[in-house]
Amino acid sequence: MTVCGADRRLPTLAAITVGAVTGYLAGSVSFSQVVGRRAAPGEDLHVTTIEVRETGTTVEFHGITPTSVKEHAGGRAMMASIALEAVKAAAPTLVMRIALPGTGAAPAAASSAVLGHVFPAWNGFRGGYGMSPMIGGLAVLDPPGLVVTTGVVSAGIGAARDRRLMMIWPVTVPVWGAFRHRRDLVAFGLAANVVYWARLVPELRRSLRSVLTVRRRTTAT
Repeated sequence: MTVCGADRRLPTLAAITVGAVTGYLAGSVSFSQVVGRRAAPGEDLHVTTIEVRETGTTVEFHGITPTSVKEHAGGRAMMASIALEAVKAAAPTLVMRIALPGTGAAPAAASSAVLGHVFPAWNGFRGGYGMSPMIGGLAVLDPPGLVVTTGVVSAGIGAARDRRLMMIWPVTVPVWGAFRHRRDLVAFGLAANVVYWARLVPELRRSLRSVLTVRRRTTAT
């Protein structure tokens, strides 16, 4: 990309900024909310209670996510939400990769799409958890990486018969990037993980309190 017809490329910092802003704006659009409202009109999608069979407890999740859409509107609506949330990250990442190659704009767009998804400015900084846009970003940055990392985690889930292992998938992204010696993947994976875990940790704490409460009641009886 040239500036004013010159041979100079857009400075790296400026390109990263363009990618970050573009990714955040795209990521902050909640397609889960759009799908959920159409598939389950009148339902309150902001708070979802899910039964965890492995522990015999229930966990309360806050925010509109593909998981909350599934609980209120079914599996098809969830799959539509996942696909759209992934595309909203993939699209700006692909545009930046084509328009500003070699500048860091693409991984910046992918990372910021996760940030916008999790902390959207116009929804009280309360959004989803970030896994779907991470899938979209990785699909553009390194398609084989998406196949390998999801395959490894899926195999682990099958072996352990515990679907909660899916929560660790984001951790495999920077590990895969390091294995491939791809600094862009490592940067994207680390940035996305910071956002993902910042959003998830409060829910995990709430889940732990629920498990401990159930165990205390069981012990008392």
